[in-house]
Amino acid sequence: MTDNKETVFNDPEKTIASFSGGEVISDYAALREEFAIFPGEDGAEYRNMKLLGMGGMGVVYSADDPTLQRQVALKILREPYRQNRELIAKFVNEARITARIDHPNIAAVHQLGVNKHLGVYFSMRRISGETLQKALRRLRENDPEARRTYTRRRLLDIFIAGCNGVAAAHEKKILHCDLKPANIMIGSFGEVLVLDWGLARDFSAREKRDRNTISGTPAYMAPELVTGEQEFPDEQTEVYALGTILHSIITWQQAPFDLSLEKTAVMERAAMGKYLPLAPADGNKASKELTAICRKAMAKERSERYRTVSELINDLHNYRDGYPVAAYSPNIFYRFFKRCRRHPVIPLTVIAASLALILNFFAGNFINYAHDRTLQSSLMISLELAENNYRKLALELRRQIDFDEPDAILRNAAMRKDQQRQSQLTLMGFFSVLDSASGLSPAGKREFARDHAPDIFRRIIRISMLPVNSSHFDETIEKVYRSEFFGSASKSDTVLEKLAEKIRMRTGTVFFHSSGTPWKNPVEVRYSGGKVFRITPDGSGRADLPAGNCSIIFDNGTKIFLRIIPGTRISAVVPEGTDNSGGVKKIPADHFFINIPGVGEALCNLPEFSVVAVRLPQRFTHEEAEKEIEKFNRICKSGTWKLPNAAQWYKIWRHDGDSGKNFYGFTAPGRVPVLLNNGEFFDPVVKHVARRVPAGKGVLYLVQNHQSDETK
Repeated sequence: MTDNKETVFNDPEKTIASFSGGEVISDYAALREEFAIFPGEDGAEYRNMKLLGMGGMGVVYSADDPTLQRQVALKILREPYRQNRELIAKFVNEARITARIDHPNIAAVHQLGVNKHLGVYFSMRRISGETLQKALRRLRENDPEARRTYTRRRLLDIFIAGCNGVAAAHEKKILHCDLKPANIMIGSFGEVLVLDWGLARDFSAREKRDRNTISGTPAYMAPELVTGEQEFPDEQTEVYALGTILHSIITWQQAPFDLSLEKTAVMERAAMGKYLPLAPADGNKASKELTAICRKAMAKERSERYRTVSELINDLHNYRDGYPVAAYSPNIFYRFFKRCRRHPVIPLTVIAASLALILNFFAGNFINYAHDRTLQSSLMISLELAENNYRKLALELRRQIDFDEPDAILRNAAMRKDQQRQSQLTLMGFFSVLDSASGLSPAGKREFARDHAPDIFRRIIRISMLPVNSSHFDETIEKVYRSEFFGSASKSDTVLEKLAEKIRMRTGTVFFHSSGTPWKNPVEVRYSGGKVFRITPDGSGRADLPAGNCSIIFDNGTKIFLRIIPGTRISAVVPEGTDNSGGVKKIPADHFFINIPGVGEALCNLPEFSVVAVRLPQRFTHEEAEKEIEKFNRICKSGTWKLPNAAQWYKIWRHDGDSGKNFYGFTAPGRVPVLLNNGEFFDPVVKHVARRVPAGKGVLYLVQNHQSDETK
């Protein structure tokens, strides 16, 4: 018994054929019987044997076959291994596996026999040529003949032929287990053969492998075999090995890893998938498709690798023939380009059609451009007119009326009517611009929606929120929503989008505060339709309320009246608590509406003021009242008090029908006429002013204006 264990090599490219010593066989008759090798096949007829090459365990000779008068290749075991039972079994297995494949890219086996001088042998087809390894070395050395012979197309054909041989073996359930450039023979007449099936095994073979040994060549082994994650080779490990050969073909390198390193370092790099860059040695740019095929074949993760050699061959054929490659298909243009290369008439047709479309496009665009420029000029004129009206409206809204003048109420009503007319005129101008813009081309509409529509819609909504337009608010907003530009304009303008959402929810925001401090206590809200609920403002005094007319009742016993328009932001001053003892009461600044006979509802804006009732013991005239006011101011010394104007008294007189009290906490004067600062009297019975002095005068109401300009 001898112990032969070939597990360590200094050359990482050299095949590691792992085996242990076994029983020695010296009886050739028993050997023939055990391995079913028939007598007479002793190789005695082979002549003129000449050494062709020597491997780890075997030796190959060329020899003459006198019977068929041909040259054959004769392979035998090296002398130290000729009597080792285990190696003889592997040798016989190699011969029979090679014979089973029967493919043009696999060397045909002619005979298997036993010779008393040579031991076990088998003869094969004799091919003159060189290995792929030698051809790549000649290319690296800039051999002119090799450069002429082994073009990139020729190397790809050689590789595809080798893949076909391996695929045929897989079809027979046979794995090579040692694929590398040195085992691919290139014949002198174009033949390509996959050689050296000494480590080949059947798919079903699952003999236990020694964990300390590795069979194969480390530089070409799949990572999962190197690390031991997978114990047995399979089709995907063969795909990886073929990928390493393709790597050498692309780069002309001996292997995908630096073979000057120790075997352990090579195996570490193979396990991590850190192979050399796929850069051709001749400096030319590598094909992205071919490198993608190589990377996919050499993928570290099996799930990213080709599943079979047939899939690899299919991608190689697609690359060679100009079809899309599965490993490299970035987009539809790539596939179209591939089709054009196969069918040149397609790009000519596409180019002609494209030119026609381009000409039509530019012609149409030119017409649209000319039309848009003309229409936009008209639109800009109309928009400028609408903007001028908008500026006039802003000036109208800033006008103030002196309510101490005798006809202040009528003048205020007239001013509000002017504001309403100016608002409608401005809205008509903006909507006219929007209607005209509908005639623009699609590109012109996009430009208009981006540059002008957001500002137009914001102005329209602001105008529609004005109290003078409250009766037309819903109608105006409905026209805004129907505009074809509103959707894109609101998407491009966040302010407009938030405002539109607020209007859709039909709510307005009210900021409650008292003396500049946010009001945070609960309030009761009563709407004209009968709906009642309680709310609590947030930390800033803010609350969102549904649109409509409502009265707000505070926990200090006072009330205010609000008209809430969707989307608006209103500042509401909470009145201070009052009693009915006749003391001073403060009326907060806000806006309110009054009905004027023959004119209709009119809006009044008044600053904050205080009111006090001075009781007189007798009837008085206007002159007597002036004297009493002068006397009261001398005694009071807390500012100037004077008679109320008509607007102030209308505000004081706001009546709460539920409780019979005034909204602002002031006691109703009953039947006592009120003297106004214009010399007229307000009669609470008939609820209008008159110059005739009514009977029963005995209370003088005085007001004191404050500096606050807060309005709602």
